[in-house]
Amino acid sequence: ISMKSNKKIYMWPSTWEKPVVKGTYGAVSSNSCYATQAGLEILNKGGNAFDAAVAVSLVLSVVEAHHSGIGGGCFTLFYSVKDNETFALDGRGTAPKKATKDLFLKDGKVEDEWKDLGGQSVLVPGLLKTMDVLLKKYGTMELKEVIFPALKYAREGFQIGYTYSLTMYDDSVQRKMNLSNEFKKLYLKENKSFYKFGDIYKNEKIAKLLELISKNGIDIFYNGEIAEKIINIVNKNGGCFITEDLKEYIPKVRKVMVSTYRGYEIKSFSPPSSGATLIEMLNIIENKNIKDMEHNSAESIHILAEAMKLGFSDRNIFLADPDYVKINDDKLISKEYAKERYSLVSSEAKEYTSGNFSNIKEYNGNTSHFSIIDRYGNVVSQTQTVRDWFGSGIIVDDYGFVLNNGMSDFSALAGAITSQGLSYGDLNAIEGGKIPLSSMSPTIVFKDKKPFMSIGAAGGPRIITGILQGIINAIDYDMLPEQLVNMPFINCLTKNQGLEVEYGISKDTLNILEKKGHIIKEIPVHQAMSTMLNSVMNIDGVLYAASTKRVDGCGGVLFENGHIALEGIIQK
Repeated sequence: ISMKSNKKIYMWPSTWEKPVVKGTYGAVSSNSCYATQAGLEILNKGGNAFDAAVAVSLVLSVVEAHHSGIGGGCFTLFYSVKDNETFALDGRGTAPKKATKDLFLKDGKVEDEWKDLGGQSVLVPGLLKTMDVLLKKYGTMELKEVIFPALKYAREGFQIGYTYSLTMYDDSVQRKMNLSNEFKKLYLKENKSFYKFGDIYKNEKIAKLLELISKNGIDIFYNGEIAEKIINIVNKNGGCFITEDLKEYIPKVRKVMVSTYRGYEIKSFSPPSSGATLIEMLNIIENKNIKDMEHNSAESIHILAEAMKLGFSDRNIFLADPDYVKINDDKLISKEYAKERYSLVSSEAKEYTSGNFSNIKEYNGNTSHFSIIDRYGNVVSQTQTVRDWFGSGIIVDDYGFVLNNGMSDFSALAGAITSQGLSYGDLNAIEGGKIPLSSMSPTIVFKDKKPFMSIGAAGGPRIITGILQGIINAIDYDMLPEQLVNMPFINCLTKNQGLEVEYGISKDTLNILEKKGHIIKEIPVHQAMSTMLNSVMNIDGVLYAASTKRVDGCGGVLFENGHIALEGIIQK
């Protein structure tokens, strides 16, 4: 108010609500603008979240061959409004029936080349069969409708993403190129140079495969000529596939892990996924009021790091495929056990009993996650993978796709270190038909018995710690998806491996953590950890979506009038 004129002087507001992508008819978050748009277009045509999930999954199989694809597998957690129930469908893929405990051993020693790049490394691919089950039982559209976007991008081309282009410089991918002319022909230009960000790429061979599947159904992949091609190329490279491995493959229905966190209901995927580890960490943290410590303060980071280490120390010893070994995952997710574990936490950084983690190399994470909520309230949280970048590097040449190397998630030998920096005991040993332990942990959070958030991540072992922080950011710090997926993240598997921290956490905070005994590993300002989080959220009927900026992510929502809004890295 002016003292001279007594007139009010109106100032431009100093604060307002941040603009975020939100709508009411559907929300999709994935690691590709092509996949997100495909999902939203299916929803706009009247499809539900399950129809959209199949479309998103197949588009990712075309545009993100370095992360996931039809030569790999998935974990699918979903909530059906009609059934008012959450289901877990395990399509990770199984060890071939003839696989034995010593598959990766020669003279008692682990052969890394067999484990990571040989035919021995290939799990029976489970992705397509899982999508078939999801579509037929819960979807509303025909396969040819939901497969069309993937077929279009394979045939007409798409622009190469930044993450796709940078993987070509990775040592593991260089080895795959050197081992396979088919790999070079499929993923390099005619002059043998790399595709760069924004370059147009077409895959006419996978387009031919997708067209065959569109006309004949997904079973064609698991029987006849295509299956024979897979078996022959796997066995030519040292594998032990037989016809029955593919012909008899079906995804498994798993139990859903259920717990609570500060009044919210958490539903995650049971072993051989790592939902039990995620819940154990949340239960440990629930013993402390971290909200009052402030976000990413030294004290809150310390509690998170100790909970992460405790969770991984249990995971690496006690979890495996429950169809093959007896595990006590119900104890791991109990509040009583969490209190026991929390009692071990002190003001100093500690090491907790686990496998041998000395002198390990840096581990890379890949994989791809997407989350979907439709206007009816159905929810999908799916993580899919070929495991390492471009999986095993083994190409099914006539059909233009790469096979996974998921077998390397088994314990080659008790205490041996995997390429993702993890060590397991005998429970996770190789057996025919068994499914290896995985970090993938798709999760759905409920509030007042209604779906509140679908969340998941890619990134090897950083999947678990990323989802953990995403849930905490939403519940303890009231963040929306756009904020919670892009905050500075931390990761800590053991004290010896160190506490990884992204740029944005103050030096003063890091100094306090160092005094507590943490070995700090700072991520440079222009880099990010492979914690690739995707999330969608429903708040009173308003749907929010966001993508991680750690890869070429894209979040989008659908409006009643058919318009869509997108955020993230979008190529046109």
